[in-house]
Amino acid sequence: MTAYAVARNIKNAKEALAAAKKEEQVRRQIKEKLSKIDLSKKLLPTTIKLGLKPLMVDDMGRVLDESGNVMQHRPILHSNLKINQNFEREKLQKEAATTAPERPKVDKVDKIAKRAEESQYVDSTLMVSKRRRRSSLNFVEPGSYIKQERQLQRQLEDNALGINRRKIQLQRKMLIEQQERRLAARQKLESTGENAALPVDGDRVEETNPNLIPLKAGMLEKKDSWDDDEPWMEWWDRGVIILKTGEDPFKSGNVKKHQTLDIDPDLCMINEKKFNNYIEHPCKIDGKRKKGKDTPSIMLTKEERKKLRRRKREEKLKAIQDKIRIGLIPPPAPKLKLSNLLRVLKDQSVADPSLVEKQVRDQMEERLMNHERRNEERKLTPEQRSKKHAKKWQVGKNEEIEAALFTLRSLTNPKLLFKVDVNAQQFHLTGCCIVARHAQSIVVIEGSKLSVKRYIKLLMRRIKWEEAETTTDEDVLLYDSSGGFCKQIWTGSVKKRNFSTWSVAFADCDEEITEILKPSKALHYFEMVQKYRDPLKDI
Repeated sequence: MTAYAVARNIKNAKEALAAAKKEEQVRRQIKEKLSKIDLSKKLLPTTIKLGLKPLMVDDMGRVLDESGNVMQHRPILHSNLKINQNFEREKLQKEAATTAPERPKVDKVDKIAKRAEESQYVDSTLMVSKRRRRSSLNFVEPGSYIKQERQLQRQLEDNALGINRRKIQLQRKMLIEQQERRLAARQKLESTGENAALPVDGDRVEETNPNLIPLKAGMLEKKDSWDDDEPWMEWWDRGVIILKTGEDPFKSGNVKKHQTLDIDPDLCMINEKKFNNYIEHPCKIDGKRKKGKDTPSIMLTKEERKKLRRRKREEKLKAIQDKIRIGLIPPPAPKLKLSNLLRVLKDQSVADPSLVEKQVRDQMEERLMNHERRNEERKLTPEQRSKKHAKKWQVGKNEEIEAALFTLRSLTNPKLLFKVDVNAQQFHLTGCCIVARHAQSIVVIEGSKLSVKRYIKLLMRRIKWEEAETTTDEDVLLYDSSGGFCKQIWTGSVKKRNFSTWSVAFADCDEEITEILKPSKALHYFEMVQKYRDPLKDI
C-alpha cells in the first residue's frame, strides 16, 4: 500500500469519528430537552379543564341531575305533514330567541389568549392541505348556452359597428332620472302655489308636458354649483327670448353680435313664434369622392396562380353541388367510359354489350365535341384580339409618355426599312422615320414605356444591320460610314406627344428634314442629331 492511500484512509477514519461524536452529542441534547417537558400537562387535558361532568343514573337507568332528581325530557313529535313540521320549527325558533341569553362580548385579548390555549395541542409544523369544496349537482337550464351565444354574437356585432351599449344604457338612465327630477320639481311648484294658474276651458284642464319648466326666477332650488355672476342671456338667445313688450332686448340694449346681456328675467318671455313642428334638415354633402390612382395588381407566382385557379374551380363546383342538393337543377348523368362500363351499368352491360359499347362511345364523342365547342367559344374574335393587342402597347391613363431618338447609317435597303416601319406600327408607336440620302437617317418614336423598351431592344440588339447592309450603293458612300450602324441618341419621358401618327418620309437635304419636323414642333430632335458627338471617338 502506498503512502498516499494510507494518508487517505487515516483522513476518512478521522472524519467518520468526528461525525459519530457529533451525532451522539445531538442525541444527548434532545434527551435533556425532552426530560424537562411535562407531557402529562401539555397533551392530556383533564375533564375539569374541559368542563365535562360525570353522568349520573339510577337503578332504572334514568338520568339524574346534580340534586338527584330524575331529568324530564320532552318527547319529540314526528309529524308527517309538512305544515305541522313548519309550525313546530317556527315555535322552537321563537322559544330559542326569547330564552337565549345575551351573548357576552368577548374582548380581543381574550380571543387571542383562547386561540393560544387551543393551539398548544396542535403541532404547527404539520401542513394541513385545504380540500376543495365539492360542488353541488346543478343541471344546465335549457337555453342557457343559446343565450350566451346570442350575447356573444351581439357583442361582436356592436364591436364591429362601434356601438357601446353600456354607454347608451347609462345615457338612457340619466335621461329618465332627469325627467323624474323635472317632474318632481314641477309637482313641488304646483303644491306650493308659486306656479301660474293653468288655463281652464270649462271643466277640462289642458294637459301640459311635465318636462317643460316655465321661465321664471326662483322656480328651481338654488345649487352651490351655480355662478350668480354669469350673465342671464347669452348671444345665442337672440330672437328666442324677447321682452314682454315684444321688443328685442339685444337691440334695445345696443349689444354687439357676440356679447352677453344682464337683464331681469321677469321682464322677458319666450318667443313662441320661433318654434314650429317642422324639422330643419342640414344640406346633404356630396358623397362622391375623387378616386385615387389605380393600384397595380399583385404579381403572383406560378404556384399561386395555379392555387387561385384551383380554388375558383372548387367554388364553382361546390355551388353546382349545392343547387343539385336542394333540387334547383337535376343531377348530371353518370360519366360513362370503357374503363368504368361494368361498374356503372352492372347487369345492363351483360344483356346487350354491343349496344352499351356504342352508347358509351357516342357519349365520349359528344363530350369531346362539347369540349372543343367551349374552347372555340372562349376564343377571342379578330376584333377583340386586335383590341387586346392594342391595349397592351397603348399608354395608360396615369402612365408617362416615353420617347427615343435614333440615327441609322442608311435605310436604302428595303428590308431594313420594312422592319423599322412595320415594328413601329405593331408596337402602336407615334413618330416618324426620315430616310436621308445625303446623311444619316433619323428615327423618332413616342409611346408607352413597354413599347419603347421593346422597340429599343429591336433596333439595338435583334436586327442584324451589318448583314443586310449594301456597300454597292453609291448614296451610302456620300457620308462618313465609320462607327456603328444604329446609334441611340437620347431616350426619356415627355409631357405630351409631338406626333399623332407614325409616318415614313424621304429627304435629300437638311431643308427637307426641317420641313418634315416643323409641323409637329419637333425640330429639337434634328438639332440633337446635329450636335451629337459619339463619346467613343474621344477614347
